[in-house]
Amino acid sequence: METQTVPRNPLLPLALLFNIGALWGFFFVLIKTAVTGGVAPMAYVFWFSLGAGLIVLCIGSVRGELPRLSRVHIAYNIKAALPRFTIANMILYTAQGKLPIGLMAVIMAFMPIFTYTLSLLFRVEKLESLRVAGVLLGVGGALMIVLPKTSLPDPALATWVLIGFCVPLMHGAAYVILSEKHRPEGSTSLGLAAGTLLASAAMALPISLAFGEFQIPWAPFSKGELAMFLHITLAGLNFYAVFELVRISGPTYMSQSSSMAVGFGVLFGYLILGETLSWWVWGAITLILTGVALVNIRRKNA
Repeated sequence: METQTVPRNPLLPLALLFNIGALWGFFFVLIKTAVTGGVAPMAYVFWFSLGAGLIVLCIGSVRGELPRLSRVHIAYNIKAALPRFTIANMILYTAQGKLPIGLMAVIMAFMPIFTYTLSLLFRVEKLESLRVAGVLLGVGGALMIVLPKTSLPDPALATWVLIGFCVPLMHGAAYVILSEKHRPEGSTSLGLAAGTLLASAAMALPISLAFGEFQIPWAPFSKGELAMFLHITLAGLNFYAVFELVRISGPTYMSQSSSMAVGFGVLFGYLILGETLSWWVWGAITLILTGVALVNIRRKNA
């Protein structure tokens, strides 16, 4: 008897893309709520990495994609975890407590621009005029945020904006240093994600203890702790959605979610917290997203 495969719903990639972009935008709300609600940033990194890592580990175990424990895989997980999760999230959680949600979402959209710039410096990619123009537009957008005195609610926030830019810089550095060609043989995406998150938790624990920021959530939970728990749960599930979208439609299609996250971040900041952005920041959003679009251009024969 001949078996028939059920055709994939053509709306599934769009639904996943919308879901991923919306969740990434919503995560900024949860992070700000958690940090301003009393969760210490360094403790937050530990619990997020541990909780999300365990969720991804459970999903991977069902799919037969567990982390591998060879010396090569463990070393890769540590090198990936340190910049992308441990350091980057410590900066993100600290800066998000000071900055408007929409502004932090705009800053995170800078990641492709940093990635390409670092790729040029490390000679991983070649110089292309359109993509360089994208970098320059992104820099122009960043200057529109930090230079005008009326661009931010408080001019003193300019320092926190510059600190916030370190987050996409760390992600860009991780992508360049740990490119696909450095991926250990025989590894799976879910296995690497779980291993990297758990490695981040292992590094964040002694750091939070050393700085006196380690906290154990205890009932009755505060509003900040509940926001952290929701962030951990949704992020763990969102990791799986990202891998599914990449599997179904490829990384280029999935990359559109970063621009969607900016829109959702600004929208949620306005609807939930009543945040508004200056015209300078709206101009910066236009320049940065245009720059990201140009940087993401790939030559057909590349």
